Amino acid sequence: MDQRAVIDVDIGSLPEEFEIELAGSNVFLRFDYNGQGQFFTVDLYDNAHNPIVLGEKLVYGRRLWGDFTKPSIPRVDVVPYDISGKENTVTLENFGRTVFLYLMTFADDGVD
Repeated sequence: MDQRAVIDVDIGSLPEEFEIELAGSNVFLRFDYNGQGQFFTVDLYDNAHNPIVLGEKLVYGRRLWGDFTKPSIPRVDVVPYDISGKENTVTLENFGRTVFLYLMTFADDGVD
């Protein structure tokens, strides 16, 4: 089975923020949950903690930041996905259990 790199988000600690390397750049990601709308969001900041994209909604099977052309967005495909194929949405019940944020490259491709 193909192993893809996963960005691990602890939904029990929301809002959660951490630094990560994506496509050779250190960035900060901040995850939160909108209880009224029942969806997750992610904020993207550069390594100086300047906002790049705020409030990006996690949509199943859709690449994060795909609607933006800012050069400061890391050029890597991060996609909420369930490799088992059982899910087709991102919910409070499945995110971090069966639906994960995958880097859509192979883990052994040298992508951290």
